[in-house]
Amino acid sequence: MKNFAIGIMYRVGMLTLTCFGLSWTILHEQWSITILASLLLAVQISSIYAYLTRINRKLTSFLEAIRYEDFAISFRADNGLGTSFRDLNNQFNEVVQSFRKVRAEREANLHFINAIVQQISVGILSYDTSGNIEIANQATNKLLNIYRLRTLDDIKQNAPVIYEKLTELKSGKGALVNLDGNELSLNATDIQLRGKMVRLVSIQNIRSELQLRELEAWQNLTKVLRHEIMNSITPIVSLIGTMKIIVDNEIEVHDDQSRESVEDLQEALRTIEKRGNGVMDFVNAYRDFTTIPKPSKKYLTIDELLKSTIALTSPELEKMDVDFKVEIEGGFSVFADPSLMEQVLINLIKNASEACAKENSCVELRAYQTNERCIIEVEDNGMGIENEALSKVFIPFFTTKKTGSGIGLSLSRQIVQMHGGEITVKSEINKGTTFRIVL
Repeated sequence: MKNFAIGIMYRVGMLTLTCFGLSWTILHEQWSITILASLLLAVQISSIYAYLTRINRKLTSFLEAIRYEDFAISFRADNGLGTSFRDLNNQFNEVVQSFRKVRAEREANLHFINAIVQQISVGILSYDTSGNIEIANQATNKLLNIYRLRTLDDIKQNAPVIYEKLTELKSGKGALVNLDGNELSLNATDIQLRGKMVRLVSIQNIRSELQLRELEAWQNLTKVLRHEIMNSITPIVSLIGTMKIIVDNEIEVHDDQSRESVEDLQEALRTIEKRGNGVMDFVNAYRDFTTIPKPSKKYLTIDELLKSTIALTSPELEKMDVDFKVEIEGGFSVFADPSLMEQVLINLIKNASEACAKENSCVELRAYQTNERCIIEVEDNGMGIENEALSKVFIPFFTTKKTGSGIGLSLSRQIVQMHGGEITVKSEINKGTTFRIVL
């Protein structure tokens, strides 16, 4: 403060001398000098004012920088006004640097949180009371099948059933909505943020989770049934073999009537043994349903994935006089187990060809990419599937064919789910059926 006080005293002294000089020129009527003295007096008063308000200007600049988050400002650490003012400038700079560091950390945290929100599989949607969307992660866009979300009107136009449910949903409540065959779970929470009300909505596709739980239940049931059936049938088949040996070697035939009775008994034992072995083979056929190997995934082009499938199925379809069309859009890659996915596609194409029991039969295999997802479709122009059966085609042991085990589509869905994808079916009577795989 010493230099500051000296500066004040110096300026006040000069101002006093100027005032005396101005008075002298007025008393002696030296008007030209009076004008110069008046100008000098005005300059000195302005200098004192600027000198005294310099600290106020610094404080104002400092507070405005904090208010508007303009942390690029800096204060010159000189000692022209003394040590205390130099220390004050240094403190200003340190506070600004601290604010700058805090803002950088906050922005880094926001970027990190935003990256997490964008990567999670659950849809996160946030919008204000005016309907302006503040947050909509990639999962939300995929689940709603909307490329870009700005306002709720975008949802109203593209997914009206979701918009209607959002307007009805109360804070803290949830709802289930069916959108394009997907069961979506909506949960809403209203929060006060920055002085305004904001609604935060989570959107989750629970269809895959329900299918997984259903699949696990069927697998557990199959294991139990197989175990119980095998435990019951095996000793029966073994006992029948023993009985056949006894009948063949130890029963004596004395007349024609005894011979007919023995032959009838032998035929009955053969029939029972045949059916017993048939039941055992039938049960063992479902072992694959519960013992699918873990997928050995790798990146491969869609052409590589479909190449062997097309080569294996084309000759058979040609023998059946079925027109086989293949359409592949783009050269994108997929992350999958080629052998397991080949098994799925062969099964779907085989089912499609068997459904084409009419003239001009056609099976189409299509592959394309949309919204960073791989889509593979197998379509036929057969008789279609009844609505009652359509909801059961993926249930183990259910089949609409006269022959077949009824586990092909169940295995296919299990394999697709093990790849993190889903398989759906659409069908129209007398028009055809389309199976759709999304990876």
